[in-house]
Amino acid sequence: MQPSAHNPCTDIDQSTLDLLRDVAKMQMGMGLDYDSQFMEKAREKAEERYRKAQDKKQQLTERIEDIKKEQIDGDVKEEDTIEADLSDLERELSELTKEQKGVTREDYDAVLGDLEEQGLLDGKSERPKLTSKGAKLMGQGLLNKILISLERKGLGPHKIEELGEGSWTGSTSRPYEPGDLYHRIDIERTLMATAERGAPLNALSLRDFHILEPRHSTELHFGILVDQSASMRKLGKIEAANETALALSELMRLRYPEDRLRVFTFSEEVREVQPWMITASTVEMKFTDIRAALRVYRNRVAYLPGNKQVHLITDSAPNFLDDEFVGFHKAAEAVIQEARLYRRDGIILNVIMLDTDENLRELAQALAKENLGRVAYVDVENLGEALVEDYISSKRELLRGG
Repeated sequence: MQPSAHNPCTDIDQSTLDLLRDVAKMQMGMGLDYDSQFMEKAREKAEERYRKAQDKKQQLTERIEDIKKEQIDGDVKEEDTIEADLSDLERELSELTKEQKGVTREDYDAVLGDLEEQGLLDGKSERPKLTSKGAKLMGQGLLNKILISLERKGLGPHKIEELGEGSWTGSTSRPYEPGDLYHRIDIERTLMATAERGAPLNALSLRDFHILEPRHSTELHFGILVDQSASMRKLGKIEAANETALALSELMRLRYPEDRLRVFTFSEEVREVQPWMITASTVEMKFTDIRAALRVYRNRVAYLPGNKQVHLITDSAPNFLDDEFVGFHKAAEAVIQEARLYRRDGIILNVIMLDTDENLRELAQALAKENLGRVAYVDVENLGEALVEDYISSKRELLRGG
């Protein structure tokens, strides 16, 4: 099935995409399976190298036999020159005889060299490293696969439950009406209304309350917080999270350039990275400080105009706080407190859990009670589709609201 006209990506060869994904794994210090695309390419290089060596050996053998025959027949002159040439040919033949049939470092380097020639790989790095061009091409390929899958599903049911109004506070206010959101109360204008009717400030009346008018915006600040604790290195979790960030980055760049994606990796520390560099970003894999990651993102976007939401991707219960191990319950309470600040600041917090650990379930239930967006358990295989679909659904809601 071909992507429809609104798919922003061009088709990318599947083998190229698989090859880039393998390089990304190598960049993260992970091993490759025997049947990976990179290993297959290396085996092809090995077969080609060995075949060329055998062909060259055959040519050299025939040439040596011809020279020896000429010597026997007495058809040659300058015997010393012929002997020297013969010695060189035999030496070259001896070297070719040593040619290995299996995959060698030379074959790995040849595959990497092909990618470097295309500008997809940074050849100056000690470890294979995707360039921005390589990462973007990989992101486009991943996005293309996701969009095709979502089109087949009719964009699925993964809609975020609480999208908010898609607005930020304006400078004008009006009298309160039933149903208005309390966090939009204009405190200054409300107190002035109380004072104007001669009442003390502790005698507020419903008619005194004024509400700040919202200004609608379709701009979306979208965040991804990727847990890089040790457990995320298993079962393809970290690869899925990184690939999702790359796919979303390309979707926004190609279709919604007014939006901004911020990507953070965290364990005990938190680091913001450009999406295309996420496969090169690693933090020390120790304990898990979810509160720190949430706080850093909130501080980055809280005062920016527009709509804000973030997806926390984790498979670990929080256990670290303010540079020390504190265990689950104390760390979880800090996460809940930070989540309440998200609601105060109008930032939608979605928690994507890649494990069903008992402590994670407890945290999920506590977050759900706060009504702070969506808490969901997602399979690694469906992570990219789930987040891209949530983003597209959120964007459509905002555009309809505009």
